[in-house]
Amino acid sequence: MSLVIDANMRVFADKLNITSSRMINDYGLSTVDEIIKAEAAQGNSKAIQHAKEYYHSPEKLIEIFKLANVENKFVIINEMDEQTRLKLLPMLNPEDLVMGLYFFTQDKLLAMLMQVDIEELVRVILEAFPFEQIIKMLTEEDLENFFLNKDLKKEDVVKQLKALPHDVMQKFIEGVTGRPASETNPEELINSLAALPDDKFSKFMSKIDPDVQRQLVFQLTKEEPDYLTLFKNETYVNMLATMQKSDMVPPMVMLNKDTLIEMVTILPPELLSIIAAQIDTKEFAKFLQHGHMDILEGAMMI
Repeated sequence: MSLVIDANMRVFADKLNITSSRMINDYGLSTVDEIIKAEAAQGNSKAIQHAKEYYHSPEKLIEIFKLANVENKFVIINEMDEQTRLKLLPMLNPEDLVMGLYFFTQDKLLAMLMQVDIEELVRVILEAFPFEQIIKMLTEEDLENFFLNKDLKKEDVVKQLKALPHDVMQKFIEGVTGRPASETNPEELINSLAALPDDKFSKFMSKIDPDVQRQLVFQLTKEEPDYLTLFKNETYVNMLATMQKSDMVPPMVMLNKDTLIEMVTILPPELLSIIAAQIDTKEFAKFLQHGHMDILEGAMMI
């Protein structure tokens, strides 16, 4: 006794262009959902169209088109035009976007970091190195330019001068006066310097012993972290250049999301599709359902 299909299933089979014999042989006791899923996976355009029209829950779409599979997401995303693909990037987590930075050479990454806002780069550098190490890596030119910066407040420098550790204070006094520290009253010396016009005070501080400058920068930035933004991008990029790319990329998660998106956007389409395929599966299904279901047919037919 051979299997037969009822009238409703025959109509359904006709809609999907599935012959009666194949319905019996391939899908004898299968449910409609199971048939749709199997046919869509084989690129049956009628099955795909049916799924697009009748399955409106993200969960069902995920099941039918196996969207939880990253490779399937990649295939679908890679079929998108550039404008549609770029719409996915804001839906990614910063950690996913950062993965795209591994596709760039280290030199290219460093060049891009030269263009980001200094506030963002400071966050990256603080994530990449211990605070004390950052201060040690500052060059003498960096230190000199820091004290010449007009945004550095004289009163803050004076305050930190008065708070120098004893050994550094001795070095400061002897460097300024050329005499043993014991012969000079530190407070009187600092008050006399504080009385200088701002521009002369800045120039004076830019020429003192680098070890004293470094200690002052440590104290100033420890108390007021925003002072780290007075250094140039080049200062921090040079620090990052001492790292391996594998160590340099993870701290870049501290960049603004918009900055990360701007950076990965210049990747070739296929590489960008790899990154976009990290999108949350349910969010991706919702995205497809809101005006992008046509992409499924093109992707499943290839």
